[in-house]
Parts: sequence; structure tokens; C-alpha cells
Amino acid sequence: MRFSFFSLFPISLFLLLFPLTFHGATGNKLIRDTCKLISQDTSNVKYDFCKTSLQAAWERYYYPNLEALGSVSLTLVKNSVTDTRSYIIEYQIKAWKNNSSQPHVRTRLQDCFKLHSDAIDDLEKAAKSYKSQKYTEVREEATTALGFLTTCEERFKNRGLVSPLTKRYKKAVQLTAIALHILSMLH
Repeated sequence: MRFSFFSLFPISLFLLLFPLTFHGATGNKLIRDTCKLISQDTSNVKYDFCKTSLQAAWERYYYPNLEALGSVSLTLVKNSVTDTRSYIIEYQIKAWKNNSSQPHVRTRLQDCFKLHSDAIDDLEKAAKSYKSQKYTEVREEATTALGFLTTCEERFKNRGLVSPLTKRYKKAVQLTAIALHILSMLH
């Protein structure tokens, strides 16, 4: 019996893609189970937010187990904080162009830019510590980063100002809680 390329192609394609399908199903179950535990144990993390955030990262990263999921969750926190830092610059430029910048808000945003930069530094340290499985250091560094973000929000509230960063802050808090909870599941 003689086989041609075209008769073997569907079988080859199936054998190539089947493990990827299994990997996706396993990853989604890991995400659902992890997010269910986190949302039950941590009141400020919503199940849908957790699942959506981690599934979005699933398409960009490969993590077949909880250890790799923890690393990705730290990356999500860092990306969120980095995005907020960029937003601070954009917000200030827009306010300056529109001549709508309030001095107290501008000062708080400058403080927040520095605080977000410090948070990013700590999150980069946390990622390195995570790779070395120094989980106590990871927890300290991620918690310190969260403290910087909280300080930013408090500086607005202490002046009776509405922070333009609150929505982003809440997202970062949830992502940090997810990362810390995954860390506690590992250690």
C-alpha cells in the first residue's frame, strides 16, 4: 500500500495539534480551579476577573503548572503597574495641553509616578526571587510594591481629591492578591 503526502497530512496534523488541545484544556482547568480557590479565600478578588486575566495571559504564555502560573501572575502585576505609570504621563500631558491641570492633582501624580517606578523595581526583584524559588522574598517584594500603590491612592484621599488612578489601582490590587495567593499555594 502506497501513501502519499496528502493522505498522511491529516494524521500528521492531528498528531501535532492534539497535545496543544489537551494543554489548553488542562490550562483552563488549572485557571478555573485556582481562581475558584482564590476568590473564595480572598474577598477582594473576583472569580471572573481572575479567570479572565489569567486566560488572557494563557494565550501569550505557556504555563502547564501552578509554578509557571505564579510567574505569569507576577508578570501581569508588573505589566499593570507599568501601564499605569505610562498612563500617568499621558494624563499629565493631556491635562497640560487642555490647561486643566490642578496643582494638587499634578503633585500627587508626580508622587505616584515615582511610587509606581519603585513598585516596578520591587516587582522585578520579586520575579528574580521567584525564579530562584525564594518565596519569602517574593512575598515581601510584592507586598512592598502593593504598599507603594496604596500610598499613591492615599495621597489623593488625604487631600480630598479624586484619584484618576483608582480603577487601575483596584486592578493591580486584585492581580497582586492573585499572585500572592498562588505563592501561598506553592509555599
